[in-house]
Amino acid sequence: MVLRASLIATASAGALILSLNAGVAADFYDNGGGYQQPSYNGNPPADWTGLYMGPMLGYIWGNIDPDTGAAVDVDGILLGGFAGYNFQAGSLVFGGEADLAITSLDGSEGGTDGDADWTGSIRGRLGYAWDRHMIYGTAGLGFLSADVDLGGASDENTHVGLVVGAGIESMVNRSFSARGEYLYSGYGEKDYGAFEADANSHAIRAGLGYHF
Repeated sequence: MVLRASLIATASAGALILSLNAGVAADFYDNGGGYQQPSYNGNPPADWTGLYMGPMLGYIWGNIDPDTGAAVDVDGILLGGFAGYNFQAGSLVFGGEADLAITSLDGSEGGTDGDADWTGSIRGRLGYAWDRHMIYGTAGLGFLSADVDLGGASDENTHVGLVVGAGIESMVNRSFSARGEYLYSGYGEKDYGAFEADANSHAIRAGLGYHF
């Protein structure tokens, strides 16, 4: 019964979409069969396809967790840039993006000090666009350069892990877009000689993109 209802609903939705598409297509032609440029109320929808890059600024926080049990809460600001490429198919926007930022991420807990000089990621993005706006999800690999000092035993490592997040982006004009996004990164464990440590971070970032 549920399957039958689902099939009926799917068929009805398909028929509705086809009828809407037929109506839109009809609007593109005049009575004489000639092509007419579609008209828009206000600005035309943005075209997200192509290369883009720009600067970003944000706040980052999390913890660096040695296996000694003395987890260190860290936070700071980040400043960097991003670059990527979008493909658009109707309202669907997909592509890849890379970013890199220097950070002031640091903290101290129970005689253990932790900090990070830079962070970065390589991610895929999948978004839904309407008018001049887009919401998107993103996931990929994240990187964090961490330095941990535990009672004089200090070492530096680059942690690698998974990053996921979401954001919203809007085209300001044909060339520039503004965005805000949140990313969570969980980094794998690294050997610091006398101990091992893993890390995680949360980041809220704002950016300005230039579209070529």
